[in-house]
Amino acid sequence: MTIESNQRRKALQLFSASSLFAVMGKDATAATCKINKESTAGPYPNVSLLNRKDLRANTSGNTALKPGALLTLRIRLVDVANGCAPIKNAVVDIWSADAKGVYSGYAAFGTQGQDFCRGYLKTDANGVVEFDTLFPGSYSGRAIHIHVAIQGSAARVSPNASGASLASVFVCQLYFNRTTVNQVFSSNPIYQQGAPITPNESDSIYLNEGGAGYLVNVTQSGSNYIGDVEIGATRAAVGNPKDDTPPVATPIANGEIVNIALATNASKLFAITLPTAKSSLSFKLSGGTGDGDLYAKLNSAPTISDYTKKSDGQTNAEVITFTNPVAGTYYLLVNAYATVSGAKLTASTT
Repeated sequence: MTIESNQRRKALQLFSASSLFAVMGKDATAATCKINKESTAGPYPNVSLLNRKDLRANTSGNTALKPGALLTLRIRLVDVANGCAPIKNAVVDIWSADAKGVYSGYAAFGTQGQDFCRGYLKTDANGVVEFDTLFPGSYSGRAIHIHVAIQGSAARVSPNASGASLASVFVCQLYFNRTTVNQVFSSNPIYQQGAPITPNESDSIYLNEGGAGYLVNVTQSGSNYIGDVEIGATRAAVGNPKDDTPPVATPIANGEIVNIALATNASKLFAITLPTAKSSLSFKLSGGTGDGDLYAKLNSAPTISDYTKKSDGQTNAEVITFTNPVAGTYYLLVNAYATVSGAKLTASTT
């Protein structure tokens, strides 16, 4: 059953119904998105760098699952500067209080050495991470929330740091509709051991730091809960995580001869994979008319400004040689500085 009913519209202020379907695994190209406002990391940032999906227990000492309602939290990260495209390989780090409103790892709570409700995952090809955690409990002065820090690689965040002032780190806090909170707290008596619930509208961070844009859409599955939320940012704001999707390239085999014809400024990408190290690898362009140039790089596609080796003379007589190349995929970009016709490209290894 859906917990939030008509109030769900509040969760749609920064993303449309189509983007919610994208969170559920539908076609992401239909989504519309807006950049979210950043928030503060708060006084209890994630000091433990834990790569894990299930956050409900400590990793040492008493490792039994802590009591409380299971929340499967799915966060989808999209690039507002690139048509809501998913941002892959970003590190999404979350931390929150347990069912009683207690954070791990802090003397104020008597939880030194503990690390429950903390951990990070990398976004997948759809820009999604999925955690199993506890629905957070209540502590005095704050609405029910979960902290999030997003970066290009795993790193600690300073206490009380503002995401707006942290280069390459996107910091925010997720919130929940009061109907959802009431349902969880009434169904699980342990939550009543924490502080009285602070409404979202009474939380200054929620009010002043874009909290309405971070309402998690929650549904119930038996005694458990599933939450979905989309976060709009830019790749630069989250540290430009590496996109390791292999580039689309035409395979070229050892000794193969490929005919090359390209209009001015047009280009074509080729690739050859060496399963083991070799004595040499050479690419040769020759014959025909025009001015073709070669750019090569190991394990990622070169451009005319980003390459490991190049050959860019004034004709089609171009050669690139790697001496003692290691195993891997070597990409070659053939670019026509002037229209190329009748040229031949070969790759050879020894």
